[in-house]
Amino acid sequence: TIGNYFVDSGFKDATGMKLIAGRWFDDSRPMDDMTIHFPNSPEDQKMLVQRGGNVVINALAAKRLGFANPADAVGKTFKASLVENDYGMVPATIVGVVADARFRSIRLPLDPIAFMSAHQGHQFLMVRYHGDPAAVRSGLERAWKGITQEVPFTAKFSEDVVQELYKADDARAKTFAGFAILSVIVGCLGLFGLAAFTAERRTKEIGIRKVLGARTRDIVQLLVWQFSRPVIVANIIAWPIAWWVMRDWLNGFDARIALGPTPFLTAGLLALLIAIATIGAHAFRVARANPIHALRYE
Repeated sequence: TIGNYFVDSGFKDATGMKLIAGRWFDDSRPMDDMTIHFPNSPEDQKMLVQRGGNVVINALAAKRLGFANPADAVGKTFKASLVENDYGMVPATIVGVVADARFRSIRLPLDPIAFMSAHQGHQFLMVRYHGDPAAVRSGLERAWKGITQEVPFTAKFSEDVVQELYKADDARAKTFAGFAILSVIVGCLGLFGLAAFTAERRTKEIGIRKVLGARTRDIVQLLVWQFSRPVIVANIIAWPIAWWVMRDWLNGFDARIALGPTPFLTAGLLALLIAIATIGAHAFRVARANPIHALRYE
């Protein structure tokens, strides 16, 4: 099944679609006009079935019709159901192929689409603009009211439409980020407390090491490594779980990135740096202490 969008000759430029074969609609070519006037009359429908019309399809529609190369689809004709079944199918000649474009959420798969030029029956007006959005909107509203007073003017910016599509994902991301930050803070507090407690218990050991010639740097490295090992082990355990969760989440999107090792290595390195920063200052203070005081501790 191939869906159909009724558009006008300015649709391609307004949306920025890329033409990859053939041409786009031209208002000077009568066969490009597939307008079905409202209300539909039997005569109009019969005439459209008899003469047919030109269409532009996307790359996915060309592939669905059996063309491996989009350029091979140009000039070919297929039957389209555009009128009541009693009048038959409309011969549609492909005059151009455009690159696939996504008009819905990236969670939904791309659709094979046949674009048809028409001057009536449009439900939406799309405007590509430059400048102040508020001024553009007020100008459009004045122009709209100059055309009709019966239909209320409503307008949405594409950014707002896209944001609405992913509102739930944004909310989940913010919630997850909040809990992640809270977990890091709690973990750092626990790690700092454990480091302080362990260093306090090993005061005499540290003093003996310094008397025997250990440098401050050696003691800091010893303490930092001791508390970094659990962080490394925790990352190794967490990576497979995180990979499975991320893969399951990404599978909900039609357009998704490849899940490589970079995010996991980055997160692991960041966790290790946070752990080192948390215990490093405390370890340095303990290592700098006078060994005489350490030996007199007990």
